[in-house]
Formats: sequence, C-alpha cells, structure tokens
Amino acid sequence: MAQQTVGIGSSANDGTGDPLRTAFTKINENFTELYATTGMDTDKGIDINANTITSTRTNDDIIIDPNGTGKIELAADVEIDNGLNINAATITSLTTNGDITLTPNGTGGVVIDSIKVTENEIAATNTNDDLVLSAAGTGNVVMGAIRINGSQISSDDSNAIQIKETLQVDNLSSDDSSALNVTSGMTIAGAVDVGGTLSASTVDVNTIQSTDSAGVVVNDGLSVAGPLNAAGSSVLQVTDGIDIEGSATVEGNLQVDGYQAFSTETISGSGGSNAISVSTGVSLINTSGGTATLTFADGVNGQVKHLIMVVAGNNATLSNTNLNVTTQILFNAVGEAATLVFDSTTGKWNVVGVQGATIS
Repeated sequence: MAQQTVGIGSSANDGTGDPLRTAFTKINENFTELYATTGMDTDKGIDINANTITSTRTNDDIIIDPNGTGKIELAADVEIDNGLNINAATITSLTTNGDITLTPNGTGGVVIDSIKVTENEIAATNTNDDLVLSAAGTGNVVMGAIRINGSQISSDDSNAIQIKETLQVDNLSSDDSSALNVTSGMTIAGAVDVGGTLSASTVDVNTIQSTDSAGVVVNDGLSVAGPLNAAGSSVLQVTDGIDIEGSATVEGNLQVDGYQAFSTETISGSGGSNAISVSTGVSLINTSGGTATLTFADGVNGQVKHLIMVVAGNNATLSNTNLNVTTQILFNAVGEAATLVFDSTTGKWNVVGVQGATIS
C-alpha cells in the first residue's frame, strides 16, 4: 500500500480537509503498514526496541537477506556475543587469552586465501603450489623444539636433532671451518667419493672395517702419509701379491707366507737336539754351552732361511734328514753361514749359498 496523506484543506477550518474519521483511518492504516514492514509486531517475529533487534519467537534465527546483488554493510566495528570484534579486516578475540575457533562442517576445511586447514592438516589449495612458512625480520620458524633460520636447523633444547628413518643427502658439508663430526658408528652402503683430503682432521675414525665377510676394497691408488701399522700385536699381512714401484723401508719384521723374513732367533748349543725355527728368517748359532745337533722342519715353497754361527764354542751339525745334501752341513767357526731355500716338489731345504761351513 502506498502512503496515505491526510487532507488538511487549503487553509485552517476552510472545510475542505478530510473528516476526522477519514484522517485517523489513514493514520491507522499507515502505522499498520509501517509496523508490518519493519517487523515491529509479534506476528512477524521481530521486535525493534531502541537500538536492539530481537527475535520474538523461541529459538528463531534473525536473517538479513539483501535483494539481488545487494550487500550487508556495517559501517562500524562489529561485536559478536561479547567474544569477538571485527574491525575492517581485523578479527579480534575479546576474551583474555581466548582462542578464535573456526569449525567447518563434516569433512570441510577452513580455507584462507590459498591455504586450507582440515583438522590437524595444513595444505595448499592450488595445484603444484609450495607451502611456505616465513618469519618476519630476524625471526625464525619454530616447530616444537626445532628452530629453522634460513638454511640452518637447530634444537632449542639440549637434545640432538634425530632423524629416525633413512636420510638421503646430495651434499654433506660443514658450513664453517670446523670439521664434520660423526660421534657414533656410520654405515655407508654405497660408494664413498672423497674429493678432498681424507685425514684425521676431516674424518675422525680409528677403525675402518667391512660389515660382511669381504675386506675393505680401495679400487684406486691409496696414499698413506704416516706409518702403516698392524693393529695390536698382530703383524701386517698381505695375502695376495704386492707391487712396490719405489723403494720400500721395513723397520720391523716383514711376515711373508707365515714366516717373518727379517726376524732372528738364537740357537744355543747345549749338547742336545736344537730345532731351527721356520717362523724366522735368520737363525744365529751360539755353541758356547755345548754342541748343537740341528733339526729343521718343512718350510713353505720358496721360503728363504739364513744360518749364521756367531759363537763357535763347539760344533753345530745340520743332518740331511730334511736337507738336499748327502750327509750334513757343519758349522765350527764364527762367520760360517749357509742360505737355504725350501721347495715343495722335493719337500726339502736346498743350499743356495755357503760361507765357510762344510757340506758333505
């Protein structure tokens, strides 16, 4: 209904205006339409009192629904249930230390720009987009006790950063002048390529060993700046051939095929049988205590043995029991010597050199 105007005539009391009944009927009808339009009657469910709009029906919603492309515009701050304030693009909790909770329905998530939060998962919504966490200024990205600052990851407590599963690293290096330290054991299943110098300052290890029955293999050249020693009381063993292009200096004993080629023993004659050791390279004969009847066990094929008399108090005799001579070798003067080589074909020792000793 259009607004009805009460006719008041051209001038006061000229008799041309609406009668009182007609005038008040128009007024009543205007008010009825006004109340109906604004919802200010209990039949429509809305009551407007001063600056308060209230639903008059129990548990009813209040719906503001503009027409077409119309918008709902609120020109000032919006306060919701004394707990939330909206000012321009800022949403603030009015409760001290209070959270702001956005709860989607069912499997839905909360989408902010191109980020979607579903329960405890944060995901990018655009295909192939990165998920970027950036701190402001000199700030860091902190997750629990893990702190990320640029390209550095550190722990905020005294515990070490632990990676429980397999870690694949394209390039492992120290970002300062200090060494890269591995405090516990490290197993490397694949090849190791060391581009620089491998020394005590870069790799701090006392033992390199194979995890299976195969030995540690160095496919290319191996350069050792310091001494090459055997571990503990063991001797240094080379089970296969060794090719030495330059000079070789051996300060201790060199074990070859089970015997120490440059080691010595002393045989002291005492009137009885004296066995010549097959584990040493040189036997020094001292007969100051009596005669020596020498015996000799089998060696290994190609083994070399040197016999030298250093004290000639009495005779020393090596019979032909395991020797390729007719009767014996006799030593009875200082400086007398013989060099023997064992061959596995005859199973005996052969004289390849003699100095002063008597062969019969």
